[in-house]
Amino acid sequence: MKQLTVIFFCFWALQFLAQKNVFLNLHPVFSNQPFILLSNYQGNDGATVELEHFNYYVSDVKIIHDGGQELYLDASIWLVTPMQYNLYLGFLEVNQIDSVLFTIGVPKPYNTQAGAMAQDISTYPETHPLSFQSPSMYWGWAFGYMHMIVGGKADSNNDQIPDAYFELHNLGNNNQQAVALPCVQTALGNQIDLNFTCHVDRWLNQMPLSTIGVLHGDTGLNAQILQNVNSQEVFTSAANAQISEITAYDLVQMIQDNQCIDLHTDLPNRMTSLQIVSSSGKEFSKMIPEGDTQKINLDKLPSGIYFLQIELNNMRNLTLRFVKP
Repeated sequence: MKQLTVIFFCFWALQFLAQKNVFLNLHPVFSNQPFILLSNYQGNDGATVELEHFNYYVSDVKIIHDGGQELYLDASIWLVTPMQYNLYLGFLEVNQIDSVLFTIGVPKPYNTQAGAMAQDISTYPETHPLSFQSPSMYWGWAFGYMHMIVGGKADSNNDQIPDAYFELHNLGNNNQQAVALPCVQTALGNQIDLNFTCHVDRWLNQMPLSTIGVLHGDTGLNAQILQNVNSQEVFTSAANAQISEITAYDLVQMIQDNQCIDLHTDLPNRMTSLQIVSSSGKEFSKMIPEGDTQKINLDKLPSGIYFLQIELNNMRNLTLRFVKP
């Protein structure tokens, strides 16, 4: 069977090409700990909280690169979840990215019936971020999408046990939040990673989660939690963001044929998590590698373009692109 071998330290010669695969990584943390759903954390108000979902839209991405050039990614919308936060921005003609701008929420042209680009939710493909989601991100043709939703339980009686259920569903065609972040890019061959941290605890700061119950709307706490995106500095440059190229110790060898992928690292236990995601952002599988090698079976994967997201135990991430015939 014909094989395709990709060894990433052979890609140094490609670093001078103009086009790069660019990824925007928004790694979620809670009080600087890795954020995991259905885990207990202590919020900024001291109350114990357990989140069942935390989803939000990112859109209108603009990249400032190579001495002030602007690149706007037209019609760019992604749904970000605690499991899917690595956003593929595309194969772009950039070399040095200085900053990235994006919007939290669904842009006005797509959000409500009045938008110039709006369409019935049922007409979107199943894999589109504006299609039906679980939990739902859509509140109706007139009111539009929920830019961000969060739900779970919070401790209401100081016994450190989350017991009071809450939901915040944030609407409003004027509540989208603009974010602008300077970049310290990490480059590997023809791939650029923009690594940022999403501080979930800051996003929930000053939210009385144990007493709010279920809130739908575009005012009050639903407006305030969206404003927290900037007032609480929710997005910051990640600790693993760096100017220098990733060293050879971080490189992963991938050998692919039509039915499987074999991964190998030179150092044992360097890979801590593997995830296969389609080009539209749909997650197909997630696994924990055993040791320094891993075989991934592709026989049940539909034909298409995919990204293999690899978390390493030195807090760095790699995303490899492959095609299933």
